Amino acid sequence: MNHTIKWTAVAFAVALGNGMIATQAVAQGEGFVEGASATLSNRTFHFNRDFRDNVGQSKREETATGFALNFQSGFTEGPIGFGADVLALAGIKLDSGRGRSGTGLLPIDNDGSVPNEYSEIRGAVKANIGGHTDLRYGYHLPENPVIAYEDSRLLPNHYFGYSIANTSIDGLMVEAGRMESRGDMADAGQYDDPYGFSGGDIDHDKVTYLGGSYEFAENLSASLYTSKADDLWKRHFAGVTHELDLGNDMSLTTDLAHYHTSDDSPVGEEFGNKATSLAVTLGAGFHDLTLAYQRMSGDAGYDYADNAIYLANSVQVIDFNAKDERSWQARYDYDFEGMGIPGLHFMTRYVRGSNIDTDFVGTNRDTRWERNTDIRYTVQSGPLHGVDLTWRNATVRQDVGIDGGDIDENRLIASYTWTLL
Repeated sequence: MNHTIKWTAVAFAVALGNGMIATQAVAQGEGFVEGASATLSNRTFHFNRDFRDNVGQSKREETATGFALNFQSGFTEGPIGFGADVLALAGIKLDSGRGRSGTGLLPIDNDGSVPNEYSEIRGAVKANIGGHTDLRYGYHLPENPVIAYEDSRLLPNHYFGYSIANTSIDGLMVEAGRMESRGDMADAGQYDDPYGFSGGDIDHDKVTYLGGSYEFAENLSASLYTSKADDLWKRHFAGVTHELDLGNDMSLTTDLAHYHTSDDSPVGEEFGNKATSLAVTLGAGFHDLTLAYQRMSGDAGYDYADNAIYLANSVQVIDFNAKDERSWQARYDYDFEGMGIPGLHFMTRYVRGSNIDTDFVGTNRDTRWERNTDIRYTVQSGPLHGVDLTWRNATVRQDVGIDGGDIDENRLIASYTWTLL
């Protein structure tokens, strides 16, 4: 705990120092109003998950529509600029029922019912020093390998805390922060315990992080992060991405990701894990072919209740993150612009996991697989220009004792964003 606070303090001092140096040469700030932007996004979502084992709940099926108003001010003029952001979220039930709830689109009341609507407004204050250093307090939508917001359902979840980021060195981004709580995407009215663990005086809804990324060249970048989730774990991440131009409109992209999680729980929970994935993508014009391998080792599987998992085989339903699990993926993407249909994209993949520690996980089968198909179309012209339509299908076959057993799933999503400012 003390070390993580020191990490944040060191990063703050370095970034602030760089920012103050930059103010000697840079007078930044485009104006609070002049630099402002605002968007209103709508997403209508139908979610159907059929549990094929007929154990417990047979299916989850709901339809809802959600709105997200995102206002971001500019910064006041001067060497230190100040600003403020506002995020307003609202979800409306279109179809649900007590026997079909739990999709993550809508919250569930204590009596098991689903409210007709839910909403909230969150804000943040921010400052920019010298054009290169940003400080923020309030709601966050973090996107890094050790803490990341989730936006795979109706509304995004979000965090509350403070952070600092600096880009004063060309190609280098350094950031640090502490998130005090998390607003769940299916319960936007409050900040909740993000982990779902309980026990004594554990304060487990706080995450401190430090890290950054560096572009060594146009085709080579790396990232390094460390974090601590209070009373749960310490987590470190290293990642490298390289793109090789093969000529003739072909490329080879390699992504390597590695997590090392050490147990820090005082109540007997086990989180010690090493997780590594390697993905290689061959791009050829409008085609992409990806092969990936992922491996788990350590005392447990990879737990990521802080919504951070930057691993190749984390897919639509399964993350293939059970204790000792090994998994392979084959994926194919096609952009139909190659056939004269811009805006239409197709993806299919198959992932197979094996070597699961059945005694630790409590399953009877040490293998499982998932198959996904995505078809997405963005309307290119006319009165519906910009409307995005997506169909996502998943088939999962695994033991009933892990992650819900056999699953057939379909997601239908229609979304659109209006630019207000």
